[in-house]
Amino acid sequence: MFKYLAVPLVVLAFLTGCKKDKYQLFEEKQNNVYFDFGTQQDRDSVTYTFAYTPDLLSDTFYLPVRISGNRVSHAITYKVVVTDSGTTAKPGLDYAPLKDSYTIAADSGFTWLPIVLLNNDSLLTQHSVALNLRLAASSDLGIGLPDVITARILISNKLEKPSWWETWYLTNYSDEKYQLYIIGSNGRHDLPTGDDHGMYAPQALYYIGLMNQLITDPVGWIAQHQDQGYVLQQQPDGTYFFFNPDTPANRLKVIFDATNNTYYFVQKAGGYVTPN
Repeated sequence: MFKYLAVPLVVLAFLTGCKKDKYQLFEEKQNNVYFDFGTQQDRDSVTYTFAYTPDLLSDTFYLPVRISGNRVSHAITYKVVVTDSGTTAKPGLDYAPLKDSYTIAADSGFTWLPIVLLNNDSLLTQHSVALNLRLAASSDLGIGLPDVITARILISNKLEKPSWWETWYLTNYSDEKYQLYIIGSNGRHDLPTGDDHGMYAPQALYYIGLMNQLITDPVGWIAQHQDQGYVLQQQPDGTYFFFNPDTPANRLKVIFDATNNTYYFVQKAGGYVTPN
């Protein structure tokens, strides 16, 4: 009899000891804050480009922030700092300086961290810059989850050849031509690519036509689209720059050929932008 009773008593003692240890293991004296990027592979690195909005002076990029622990009935604060290691973005040029602290609303375990990115750096058309961020402890929240307290934003103003370019038989790709497509179509940066994309041919040809109008006659296009604010400004060497005065760093070089009374957009890689 005692032999069989001993087994459950030992098991009970073991389970009681495990239960006690379990609660001790997960007991937290303070809630923690962390970046919640989910399960994406490069969860701590995100990319933003101004290339799709070339006349935009600034934009706010939001990073997901969550607390680990219990929600509270009052607002709490958390902090974030820029890490010197690996950061090539410059405050005032590529991003607005961060605030001393940020707030999570009462009874909430989640918020969005606003990072104001700036479109002032002309070099962003050539390469991206990195803004490395790290959450810091505050009086309300700790940083007890070190694997998920950093984030990296890559900021650029560079275009890449889109997958739909050849689907619609667009020729002679260049970043300049893609930018003129975006400007000419009033901010559009894509065209349909699905199996039924042919159904959208009238719409696609309309947008491509708007691009062609801008490429072949920038002076006429500016006159017809004064609300967009673009200008063609002559330089001392006789060439021109096509740009929006609100974002002067984003400018395209233009030359005028008097022999045929035609303006040509110049590509950095050489040659002129050609219409379709």
